[in-house]
Amino acid sequence: MEKMKFTELQKDALKEIGSICAGNAATALSQLFNKKIEMEVPEIFFLPIEEVPKTVGGEDKLVVGLVIRILGDFPSIILLIFSQEDAKSLASLMIGKEYPRGGQVISDVERSALKEIGVILANAYLGALAVFVKWGLVPRVPELIEDMAGAMVDYILIELSSVSQYALLIKSEFKEATTRVVGNFFLIPNPDGLKLLLKAIDYQTK
Repeated sequence: MEKMKFTELQKDALKEIGSICAGNAATALSQLFNKKIEMEVPEIFFLPIEEVPKTVGGEDKLVVGLVIRILGDFPSIILLIFSQEDAKSLASLMIGKEYPRGGQVISDVERSALKEIGVILANAYLGALAVFVKWGLVPRVPELIEDMAGAMVDYILIELSSVSQYALLIKSEFKEATTRVVGNFFLIPNPDGLKLLLKAIDYQTK
């Protein structure tokens, strides 16, 4: 795998983009749920996609993922990963009703709610990114997957036809009066997409 090197300016710009994206997401969730959603300062960094499972609990961790393909000037994939419990908590905020937790399979109603939330979050993140890089970014309908984190990443790598790829991780904790949800937002550019992103950042920060 080619080792990517980032300048301090690029790192700062990526962190700024990540913070704005997460802030947009908190605002969008507040409007969607009609409740005040606060956000802890997000953790933001680039990492090889093979390290994604480790950041969400390990290869064998059962998670809920929303896979959203992005069309437009920057073809890429958004992967939103939640623990099963956090996915159910997020769906409950949308539905306004608590569903059984503790390893229970995500219900059809919850799946529908999570897909709608996925669209809202994708638009919030992409809106911030598009303003910064001046690109047109169009998300497709999310695909919801319940699987082990390792298998989910393998699925993404096969789709990208890439042995190795980098992901921008924005790890955010959203808080409501009675609920805390940790969301792992991964932006995974298609091959050569990362170089395009870094070039756009260099141009904008000159």
